[in-house]
Amino acid sequence: MKTAFISGATSGIGLAFAKQLNELGYSLILHGRNTAILNQLQTSLNNVVMTITADLSSGLGLTHLLAQLDSYQGSIEVAINNAGFGLYGEHLSLAEQDIDAMLQLNMISLTKLSRYFAERMIKQGQGQLMNVASTAAYQPQPYMAAYAASKAYVASLTESLALELKPHNVTVTCLSPGRTDTGFFTFAGEDNAKSGKGTFAGKHRTSAERVAKLGLAALFSGKTREIPLCENKFYVFLNRLLPRNTVLKMYHQAMQNI
Repeated sequence: MKTAFISGATSGIGLAFAKQLNELGYSLILHGRNTAILNQLQTSLNNVVMTITADLSSGLGLTHLLAQLDSYQGSIEVAINNAGFGLYGEHLSLAEQDIDAMLQLNMISLTKLSRYFAERMIKQGQGQLMNVASTAAYQPQPYMAAYAASKAYVASLTESLALELKPHNVTVTCLSPGRTDTGFFTFAGEDNAKSGKGTFAGKHRTSAERVAKLGLAALFSGKTREIPLCENKFYVFLNRLLPRNTVLKMYHQAMQNI
């Protein structure tokens, strides 16, 4: 039986990945910050061989996760680095410690986990690695400046690794979801955007289950990148055609109206 690791598996896209891989017959190693939810998943899903509670926005949490992964003696055929979060607001209004935590999780922890699984999969002789970026990776986004920059890093790193690891029979895929109906839009404890008419309104969001299904299809078919849904592909393509200043003005206006 093959084994899959998923970070950020207790909600949203990560939980959808866990459920869908469970249905495909994979054994699961699930990571999250909420031990109670991880325990519930161990009961409700088949073949959860390990759960790991760790806060990957800190170096200590990452060290703990890696130690737990090292203790697993079996092969890990699929690894999905999904954990991440975003901050909304003018950059200078955000707490510096919150920005540091976000960058640690979105970039540093993801980079180290990518290296860890790449090395492990090379030793195994094969493997499939997915890093979750965002459509925010493809243009600057005022009011989510550091978040968008962190996801641009993820996309660039992942696509480069895809070519470097191909000769080792390790497939690497970058998944860049657009607006998805998850807890991502809960800023300051509330999801005020969902019922509104702005950029992040509920009517614009895709289900986590649909994003996960398209992501897994891309991973298993060996695609280097996947931007789910035609609407998101169109916006990313349009960003490359329009002048940079025009794109900046568009996103500045859009991000003000969440």
